[in-house]
Amino acid sequence: MLANIAILTLLGVLLIMLEAFLPGWVAGLIGSVCILTAATLALLADDFDSWTTAQRFFLAMGVLAVATGLLFVWLRWFAVRFFRRGFTLSATVGNISRDESLAGRQGVALTELRPLGRAEIDGRRYDVRCQSGAAPTGTRIEVVSLEPGNLLVRTVS
Repeated sequence: MLANIAILTLLGVLLIMLEAFLPGWVAGLIGSVCILTAATLALLADDFDSWTTAQRFFLAMGVLAVATGLLFVWLRWFAVRFFRRGFTLSATVGNISRDESLAGRQGVALTELRPLGRAEIDGRRYDVRCQSGAAPTGTRIEVVSLEPGNLLVRTVS
């Protein structure tokens, strides 16, 4: 009977590990049932009639502890390190230069600003947002401030 309990425990652990590759809760659920069945067998099997209740209890807790320990080791050292390489983006974004000297500079709207659009300031093209809401193409604009992703501009008369 000890062999059956060990086989059920290892089968349960392997099925829970398989859940990482076959999502859908089926393998993990069957694996959990296998582990709980092994613990129940440790408590209720007739082969352990000569064992005390405390010995059966410790065997059942040992089954749960071994399964939990194996899964913890697998998740901590194998799954995280193995899957991190394949599923985690490790690229870094370089320094984004925030050119504070653009505040107060003037330019021309290259597209219609409603309120977002493109403008040319000092010979470079920028994404801008018009403070007044809209401006036609060719309007003279002035940079009011810098925002994340674009410049805040206002029309110049």
